[in-house]
This record gives sequence, C-alpha cells and structure tokens, in this order.
Amino acid sequence: MSEYRYLFADVLTNQINAELPLTNVTFGQELNTAGPFQGQILMSGYNSVAYDIQDYTIPGRTALYVDRDGTIVWAGMLWSRTWDSVAQTVTFAGREFESYFEHRKITFDYNLAGASIDQLTIAQQLFASIQAVPNGNIGVQIPNNTSGVLTTKTYNYFDYKPLTEAIYELSRANNGFDWNIDVAYDGSGNIVKSLSTSYPRRGIVYSANNPYALTLEFPGNIISYTYPEDGTSATNTMYGFGAGSGAQKLISTQSSTAQLAAGWPVLENTVSYTDYYDQAPLDAITNAALNAAINPVVVMTVTMPTYVDPILGLYHTGDDFRIRITDDRFPNGLDIVRRLSKYDVTVGDNGPEQVVFSFVVTTN
Repeated sequence: MSEYRYLFADVLTNQINAELPLTNVTFGQELNTAGPFQGQILMSGYNSVAYDIQDYTIPGRTALYVDRDGTIVWAGMLWSRTWDSVAQTVTFAGREFESYFEHRKITFDYNLAGASIDQLTIAQQLFASIQAVPNGNIGVQIPNNTSGVLTTKTYNYFDYKPLTEAIYELSRANNGFDWNIDVAYDGSGNIVKSLSTSYPRRGIVYSANNPYALTLEFPGNIISYTYPEDGTSATNTMYGFGAGSGAQKLISTQSSTAQLAAGWPVLENTVSYTDYYDQAPLDAITNAALNAAINPVVVMTVTMPTYVDPILGLYHTGDDFRIRITDDRFPNGLDIVRRLSKYDVTVGDNGPEQVVFSFVVTTN
C-alpha cells in the first residue's frame, strides 16, 4: 500500500509548516490548466491539539504538496476550507499552481511594435513579468526554450487581462504549444516548481521506435470505461470577434468547406477576443477554435487501479496511451492511440487506489 504525505507550506517562502493526516482524498492533473484537489481532516481528538490548522491552512496563501512514496504527484494552491460542526471535519479544496495565475492580471503594456517574436518567449516573458511584482513570485522557474513559431502580440495595461487567459489564447492558435507547471523534488530534496512550455506538444509521443509505451486494455488493466459521444458543441462555421464595436468591430469568419461539402448542416458558434486588434492573429485563433470544435467529441474515461502498470507517477498529462478494447460496444475491437488530457486519483482510505484517465477522442 502506498504511503501518502500531505505537506502544507507558505506559498511565497515555500516553508513547510505542517504535515496533516488527510482522508477522503481525491486529486487530479489536467493538460494546459489546473487540476483539482479535495481532502479532509477529522478535528476531534488529537488532531485538534497536534496541528495548527487555523494558521497553517489559510486559503489563498497556502501551498499543498501531495507526496506518494517519495514522489510529488500533486501540487497547488489551497483555495478553500470548510468546517462541518456535525462531522467535526475540515474539508480542503485546491487546484494546481496554474490556478494562481488565474488570479493575476497583465497590468503593464506589452507591445512588440509590429515585431515578431517566438510564441514561447512571449509566454515566458509574461510569466516572468507577473512574478516580478512584489509578493507576486511563487517561485516558478522560467525556461528559455523556443519553438521557431513567430507571432506579434500586444497587451495593454487597461485591459487587465488574466495571465492564464492570455496564455490560453496564445497557445491555442494554430501551431501553438502546451504548457503546465511541473513540481518535483530536486537532488537535495527541495521542492522545485518549473514552467513547462512544450512545442509542438507535451508528453511521450507514440512512434514506431517507441511503440505503445503506455497501454490500457479491456479486458486487462482497465476496470471500466465510458464512451460518451456529444455533438451539442460541434461547429463548422466559427465567427471570431476582435476589438472595436458596431460596424468597426474586427470579425473573422472561418468555415470547414470539407465538412459542409460532405453534407453536414451549418452549425455556427462565436468566440470573442476583444483585445485582438489585427486581422491575421484573429483569423489564426478563430480557425484554431473551429478546428477544436469541428466534430462531435468523445471524452473517454478509463478507470484502473494504481498498483498495476502504468504506475502512478510515471506518466504525465500529454502522454500518448494505446487503448485496446474488445466488448459488446466494440466487438471488432477498438485499438487507438490518444493523448492523456487529464487524470483523477482516489486515494482510497478503505479500498484500493484508483485512477480515472480522460482522453479526448475526435469522431467523424
């Protein structure tokens, strides 16, 4: 059985202040955004005496690290705690460190004056500038890798744009990139946070030279799976709205001529990017939004125990998995390779640990 430690720290100094015996714990990681955490502590008996819950678990200024057998498997900000007087418990909820930057705004001008710069450099400079503000540095180390993809961006202080919103738009444009904040022990046992800007993508890539390094099978290591197919958000004509108002509003119209020629009805949607002032960047991000929504989407979930391969801590969001299923739904067999978009772990106080993988499977 795995040993879990729940470490609470001051978010600015990274000083570990408490290690608490939490129960009913669930946590997850998600590609290009922040995964959730929830757990609770019983406040009757020795716990209320042994730990300074009040001072060491303050929402909004506390970092939480989940250590599983000596590996950090989740790390983020504690955002809420809820006291239940009947159950005598405090329930904690948080999200990964990406969530901190949802609370940070671009309060400075960032203007390339028409010059093009690497998209990863823009993201890195924004993170560095945000952390340069007094009391704004949570210790995320910034890389300096590049993608070779050049773009022009302008951010005005008066828009007060959330940093993560800016990064999401920048990374989702055509030929964009993946990003997350990785947390791990260094060689001296210190906890280190690092921004990962990955081009063209993050994670293990399936190839003939590295065939199916991570495999899920049913029957096999898969306990159960779901395969929901949803076409409610499918779009083949996307309108992107940029800066301006009325007849002066910048508009991009992007359509899938191939899908319409194949006999699909027109399915329209809109996206808004009000701080986009130039046509070309607006066209690019609107087209990316169209491509992301063009087909009905299956968010396939796969449940498996953590004590069988692949072992928790040895895979990351963005990794390719081979999924092989043979049952009544797929009597001829489903054999696909898909990227891991998120996973959620149930620690299991009175039962085995389980992990639920989520894969986005595009249908035609």
